[in-house]
Amino acid sequence: MSEEQVRWPRIKELLDGIMERWKARFGERMPGIHEYYWDSPEHLANSKPYRRQLIEPGVPGRDTNLVLFLRTGERTFPRMPRGGPYLSDEEIQEIIDWIDAGMPE
Repeated sequence: MSEEQVRWPRIKELLDGIMERWKARFGERMPGIHEYYWDSPEHLANSKPYRRQLIEPGVPGRDTNLVLFLRTGERTFPRMPRGGPYLSDEEIQEIIDWIDAGMPE
């Protein structure tokens, strides 16, 4: 983890950024059938696209469904957002660090 702790505004910036790039590429239609905007860390953690909670208490960041979906997808669940653009490995690591630090606001 970097010396400066990652906080919620940076995580929201990363997630909102990929969605803005997605909309620029594909238009206003949302990828898949889920809403992809979150107002707070709790809202993000408790969101359940594909009926899988994105961040579960006690699960290391690298093992959360959020990171799994952002990194590779799983079986029939595509990498998020569907069709890209995707976060870089470094950006995903910021999300992992943020989760592991307790999701600071």
